[in-house]
Formats: sequence, C-alpha cells, structure tokens
Amino acid sequence: MRLSAKIFLVVVSSAFLIVTSKAFSKNSLVKMSASSAPKVAVVGGGAAGLAAARVLSRNGIHPVVFEKDAASGGVWRHVSGAKTRPMYKGLRTNLPREIMAYREKPWGSNGVGRSYVTHQDVLDYLHEYEQEFDLRKFISYGTQVTQLTVNTGTHSDLSPHSDDDGEEPWPKITIEWKEQQKDSTTPEQSSDTFDGVCVCNGHYAAPSIPNLPGLKDNFRGKIMHSVEYDDPAQFEGQTVLCVGGRASGADLAREISMHAKLVYLSDTTCDPLTDEGQPHTSDNVLWVPRTMAVEEGSKIRFGDGCAVAPDDVDTIVFCSGYDYSFPFINDQSCLDIQNVPGERRVKPLYEQLWHAKYPNLAFVGLPHSVVPFPCFELQMEAIVSQYKGKCNLPSKEERMVAAEKDANSGGPKEPGRIQDTHFLGGFQWDYCRKMAKIANIYDDQMENFIATNKAIYDHAGNERKTLFPGGPDTYRYNCYIRKDEDQSFEVYTYTENEDSNVPDLSPETSTVSN
Repeated sequence: MRLSAKIFLVVVSSAFLIVTSKAFSKNSLVKMSASSAPKVAVVGGGAAGLAAARVLSRNGIHPVVFEKDAASGGVWRHVSGAKTRPMYKGLRTNLPREIMAYREKPWGSNGVGRSYVTHQDVLDYLHEYEQEFDLRKFISYGTQVTQLTVNTGTHSDLSPHSDDDGEEPWPKITIEWKEQQKDSTTPEQSSDTFDGVCVCNGHYAAPSIPNLPGLKDNFRGKIMHSVEYDDPAQFEGQTVLCVGGRASGADLAREISMHAKLVYLSDTTCDPLTDEGQPHTSDNVLWVPRTMAVEEGSKIRFGDGCAVAPDDVDTIVFCSGYDYSFPFINDQSCLDIQNVPGERRVKPLYEQLWHAKYPNLAFVGLPHSVVPFPCFELQMEAIVSQYKGKCNLPSKEERMVAAEKDANSGGPKEPGRIQDTHFLGGFQWDYCRKMAKIANIYDDQMENFIATNKAIYDHAGNERKTLFPGGPDTYRYNCYIRKDEDQSFEVYTYTENEDSNVPDLSPETSTVSN
C-alpha cells in the first residue's frame, strides 16, 4: 500500500465517519467534512500505534500509520532466533492481562486460566483489537520512517486559533519513508506533510550496556544483551552472570538456571549479604550486589563487600534496559530535542508527552514502569482533546519552564536521578488521572477503572516481590477478576499438575482484596 495525499483525501471525503461516543458506542455517527479533519501521522504500529489509530479514528481524524515491520504486533511479535527483538521464546507477562488490557477492550476477568499470559496471547489480543476497530486500513506495514522535518514558517491546522498568549503558529511536519515494493529490489522513497505527528515507536530498539570497568580488557567469555536472548538451552552447563535484577533479569536468570551450572543475578537492590559477605541463594541461583568491575584473570568483583568473586563466568548477559531512540530525528529535523544515550531522558517535553515548543508533535509511551496499554490510550485521549480544541495547554513559556523542570527533576522518586526522568511506577495513577482530566473524560467510571488497575497492580507487585528473584515464579499462577464498581478484585490461585506442565484450572483459593 502506497501512502499519499490522494489516498488520504479519498478516505476522508465521505460524508460520515464512524466514531464512538465517550461511552464507546460503536454505532454513533459524527458528521465531519474532509476540510475540517487535520492530517495526522503515527510513527509505529505496535500497541501504542494501535491505540493512537483507534482514538484518532474514533474522533473523526484519519490517521496515517507507518509500521516498519511487515506484520503487526510491534515488540510482541516473537521471531525465533532474532538478535534485535526483545521478545523471547518463553516470555510470560509480569502483569495480569486484566490490567494490561485497553480500557475499550477488556481482557480476562472470567476466572478461566492464568492472568499472566504468553507473548502469543498478547499478540492475538492486539490482532483482535486491530480487527474489532477496523484499524488495518490505516496502517501501512513495511514502511520505515527515515526522516522527520519540522517545516518552520508553515502553519499547521492544529495551531491555536488565538495568539493572545504570544503563541507562534505550530508548523507542519514532513515525514519521509521508504517502502519495499514486491516487484522491486530497491525500496521506494516517499514523503508527505502532516498537521500533527504522534511518535509511537516504542523504546526497546536501542540496547543499553553500562560502562563496566575492565569488561573489554579482562573478560574472556561471551558478552550479550538480553535483546539477543531467545532460548535458554544455549547456556547448557555454563556459569552465567545476569546483570540487572528487574523483571527481565529475574526472568532470564530463572530460565537460564534450568540449563546452566550456576547463575549469578547481579542486582543493585539485592538483600543484604550475610555477616560473612555471602549472597543469598536459591538452588543454583546466587543473588549478588551490583557488578563493579572485571579484574585480571576474568575475575568478577561485586559491591557491598561481597566475598564471592568468580573467575569462571562463561557468559555475561546484560539485562540493563534500553535507551530511547528516534533514528528519524537528526540535525536536519529543525527540531530542538535532546536524547543523550545512557541518560534515558527525552527533552523538552510537556507532561512527558508533548514537545514543549511544538505540541502538534507528541511522543506516546515514554513513561516506563507503568501498565502500558491503558496509559497509551489516555495519552492519546489527551492529545486528541488538544487537537479538537477541547483543552488548552499552557502558553509556550509555561510549557518550556515545566519541561525543563521535569527534565531536571530526576523523576518522582527521592532522591532523583536523570535515568529515572520517565519512571512512574506507583506515581502512574495520578498521571493517568491527569491525562483523563486534560481529555475531559474523568468521571466516576474512569476513577473506578484507574483505582481497580492500581489495586491489582499493587497486589501483583507485592506477590512478586516476596519471591526470590530468579526462583520459582509462583505468582504467575494467579487469576484476577475485576470488580470495578467496588474498586477491588478477586484472585484465584492455580496449582501445577504434578504429572505435566499444564496448570490445574481448578481454583485452590479465592480471596477478595480492596
């Protein structure tokens, strides 16, 4: 499918566009002429891009979605043996599906099966979402955006109509892309200009590896990042060091330990060592402090006075996260944006979403340690409310001041650090409320939705945190049932069938939590 202005105009010239009301009635109609609809591009067709396409189209705005992969699903599409995709063979979510779901498309809560699902389950859910809301027609797969350029001096149709606050017109934005044609070996280059752009390209494309003293000069084994990981069988009989103790590090350590001789899980938040400086262990997994250096003879030194210093590690797996990456934004983009590798901070952004100077350019999905899909939805609701003039953002001066303050705050935790600028964690719920209020959709029903998500998230997190990282993941046998009207839930725990790897789907216990 080739994207062009002609295609856009043909689609929106129809007298009626089907959109839904606040209550998501799929049959309501809103009349909108082609001339009144702004042109909006969405970069990325994964979970954030799908949410963008849905919210835009539901509000009568025809999105043009660019997805570089040949198929849908974004990071949730597993490719066996791939070295550049974060999805791996055995991944099961660390969040229950009942809170992962888009608000518009509930998932689970029926008491059947486990709430923690496989990557294939998530991919199937995204396909269903795409099909249910007829989003495929907006997406061009196999189209890679190569350049984003702000056209200074032009006037986007999304610009404020009043210049009372001295707001200069927001410029139109040109997108350039390449698309592989079936009958050609050379990608076809194309471009188009838009009134607004939503960047939804995720943040799992640029692996981050810390600068570990002595790594290059002294380590004799193999070095890899978790993005390269797929099958734990490759570590058969090895001694492995996993650097990074958050969700991916703990999960990889557990999987690898089923094949490896010994696994060290290096975690800055590990439990205190024993008086003799020994780490805590579970079977063949040792939970050790921060990795400080690789010394001569391939000797690994850990922090906090750890007495363990192995010199026989075969493979180091860095489970150290990713940097934000926007390869289509560069010196030719005429855009002030800073994204220094290693800092994990993008600025200047207002509310971690809008470019502070040009709010018709938005970056969806930057906050991390959140429940992502509902967050994408609410960010897009706020963006569309702004597009349609239902909310007024502060003046440019106020946005720039707020963006600078946010970028230098080190995130919401104390003490802050630059790398946590976009961390939310337990602060995400107030952020979701703020997005809903900006979008003018905050009401009792929305509060029940957010509060129930929080209740389940907190319970799931507490269940997970009581377990030894890298050890058995028994929390994943829980099944949640939402009770939004009470801002509570029920949880059922399933047991493993001793004669197979298939869980017994008869609930063992049932509790109600508020």
